[in-house]
Amino acid sequence: MLGRSQEAQAEARKTYATELAKPWHRSMPGSDDAQRAATEAAAQAQTRTAKHLLAVRLKQLHPQARPTPVQPAPRSQRLPGLTALLIGGDVTEAVIA
Repeated sequence: MLGRSQEAQAEARKTYATELAKPWHRSMPGSDDAQRAATEAAAQAQTRTAKHLLAVRLKQLHPQARPTPVQPAPRSQRLPGLTALLIGGDVTEAVIA
């Protein structure tokens, strides 16, 4: 999908034209060798651009994908609640004292 994006296709077109404009292809831009070289260079440019776009998008998504770590409550604050669950009453004062 990224390889068919406007950016990737524009890069492929520029690379194709650049390859055909090279001195060794300039005399016969319609030859099979020139066309093959230009097509190959354009495909490589399109792939490189797609990989670049993927890297940029993954970098944008990376902070969103990683949840913020949660700091657990100190043990002194967790213990009364857990104890109350186990014995079915409010033991806050008994544990802290």
